[in-house]
Amino acid sequence: MEIDLAINNTIDALFTKRSRNSNGTPNYADLLRVFRFPKGEARQLARAAEIYERTLVNIRKHIAKGDALSTSSESYEFKDILSREHLHLLAELSGCVEHREMPNCTDMCYHSRYRSIDGTCNNMKNPWWGASLTAFKRNVKPIYENGFSTPVGWTKKKLYGGFLKPSSRLISTSVITTKRITPDNRITHMVMQWGQFLDHDLDHALPSVSSESWDGIDCKKTCDYAPPCFPIEVPPGDPRIKNRRCIDVIRTSSVCGSGMTSVFFEGVQHREQINQLTSYIDASQVYGYSYEFSVELRNLTTDDGLLRTGVQFPGQKDMLPFAAPQDGIDCRRNLNENTMNCFVAGDIRVNEQIGLLAMHTIWMREHNRIAIKLRDLNPHWDGDTIYQEARKIVGAQMQHITYKHWLPLIIGETGMKLLGEYKGYDPNINPSISNVFATAALRFGHTIINPLLHRLNSTFQPIPQGHLPLHKAFFAPWRLAYEGGVDPLIRGMFSIPAKLKTPEENLNSELTEKLFQSSHAVALDLAAINIQRSRDHGLPGYNVYREFCNLSTAATFDNMENYIKSADVRRKLQEIYGHPDNVDVWVGGILEDQIEDGKVGPLFQCLLVEQFRRLRDGDRFYYESSGVFLPQQLNQIKQANLGRILCDNGDKMNEITSNVFLLPKIQGGFKKCADMPEISLNFWQDCGSCKSLPPLLEESELLDYHALNKRSTHSIKNTFKQSWDFKETQQSRINSLEDTINKLQNEFEEYKKRVQNLEN
Repeated sequence: MEIDLAINNTIDALFTKRSRNSNGTPNYADLLRVFRFPKGEARQLARAAEIYERTLVNIRKHIAKGDALSTSSESYEFKDILSREHLHLLAELSGCVEHREMPNCTDMCYHSRYRSIDGTCNNMKNPWWGASLTAFKRNVKPIYENGFSTPVGWTKKKLYGGFLKPSSRLISTSVITTKRITPDNRITHMVMQWGQFLDHDLDHALPSVSSESWDGIDCKKTCDYAPPCFPIEVPPGDPRIKNRRCIDVIRTSSVCGSGMTSVFFEGVQHREQINQLTSYIDASQVYGYSYEFSVELRNLTTDDGLLRTGVQFPGQKDMLPFAAPQDGIDCRRNLNENTMNCFVAGDIRVNEQIGLLAMHTIWMREHNRIAIKLRDLNPHWDGDTIYQEARKIVGAQMQHITYKHWLPLIIGETGMKLLGEYKGYDPNINPSISNVFATAALRFGHTIINPLLHRLNSTFQPIPQGHLPLHKAFFAPWRLAYEGGVDPLIRGMFSIPAKLKTPEENLNSELTEKLFQSSHAVALDLAAINIQRSRDHGLPGYNVYREFCNLSTAATFDNMENYIKSADVRRKLQEIYGHPDNVDVWVGGILEDQIEDGKVGPLFQCLLVEQFRRLRDGDRFYYESSGVFLPQQLNQIKQANLGRILCDNGDKMNEITSNVFLLPKIQGGFKKCADMPEISLNFWQDCGSCKSLPPLLEESELLDYHALNKRSTHSIKNTFKQSWDFKETQQSRINSLEDTINKLQNEFEEYKKRVQNLEN
């Protein structure tokens, strides 16, 4: 009852007019919660976990006085109080059991060719690996104050190594925040934007389903630690916050059976957090993370395999669709400023800042651009086939851009050597996103964010509305529609330097002092939230992860001088933390000196390499994996370039740079969009129903000649049989396909000797 009451009160507060301003618009302070509030299956999963855990808490309270067992011990087991049958019944009544059912992977006609939307069945032996609504992976054992669920610092007077756990806000203001900005001399702001867009493909920690405690206390109105409330203490003398004692933060939802006990393992399990998204680089931020959500994003009024679009504004291409009224999402905070509602895309955070919104818009258009071309090439394909093939190409382009263009700039040449060459799919590798990657390592990107979003016209001069301070870009979709469309933002991203991270310049103050600023509540602090979230998730300290990466650890702060050279930074860390073992992993990671040709220090380089290797090698549909694409198709995917995609899908983009992640001045300036290489989709023409393929061996088609010739005729035949006939039950299609294969065998007969020579 208390769980459902808290959830219903939260829904009422966030989605009904009773909680809104006098003009009926939602308070700005609640927008972040509205956007991140769990929906559908995600809400039920989080609810089940809360009911299960809360019930066990209540049992614990009732037996604590009269039971001789130590209920605070990590070895405490509820089977000593409740029978296994009672625990199973509790799990069933809470809803935990139904969320552990094994996915059905028997439709091999589909699963051998396409990804599932929710990530299941990628690994056929472990179908839950990398799937949405599963637990983050642990690289090292978590650390909780009570051994299994409460964050470190939960007991405010508890000492760690002889020192109190410092306030996350104090750490932010003392050693993280900067008002001084130094521009980077190599990379553009597009590096930041791609990083955020990529992150929203990989992870989203599912927030608690309630924003009030299970005892009925609104988390915005209390500074006490009362689950799920985990507020950040504001220290005395804070430079900004004078009239509040805390910044409200809500804990992340846990996986069923973790944190208190598990009926499946009969022992206390550490609290584990839920990743709402698929772990794979699969464009889930475009297509969604569940089948039901993906259907909502599709245009099913035609059979063209398109994504839904919204209205067209003058001089612009299709925009994303607006959020439906029943979703309860409303960006109209101030009707005098904005009457436009939020947009909707595959990730619910699409409206958080308009640079991110512009990127979402570009990739929706890219899907539809590809789908229309595939439809024209294959008029016999139905909408599902067009949609799946376009989705497959989009995901492959994102993988190529990430691994070949973006990641080398982050982890450097040494990191790429650690990553190693791709050697093929390994079903024994679990690609699931690690907790430390999502909660700390990938958040290095916060250090390269500029306080301004630059907006430039076609001559690369500021637009009439000017550049946009970051705090004015949050939840402002109307600016995209009425202030020039996507082009000015995109131009600013690929022509303006990113912020340079230096020892004294980490996060700009727009993120720590003005985040989601409004007159209704205290502005948030991204650095403090990052630190608080790492504690919520039970991440061990900085030294522990350095040891995991086989890096040296520090017994004193002076021991850090080889990787944190600034004596002033080390002094501040000592004043704040007292002992190196107390340093939070995100703080230590971003304060490390950056590697020579990258944008992270040694620790985050290690953690990023470890995750991106698993994402690549543990993904059956990684674009370079054998059989995912035909050799000539793969050769085209390798032509993918974010600049060309921006040209194709911007409103009126005419000029670009060869590499949008590098500053124009170091690559010869701008070039015409028409001069950028593009992918030829002719190799996706379904040869099962056309008279002949495009000439396969003409240089004009940019074939990977050697890769093609290394394939035997038998393997070519099998590849075509598996790749082109999606509806194999139709005998006429099969017959047509066999005829084409026979013709292909005849065409390749003259090359047999060459093939044999190459193989020898």
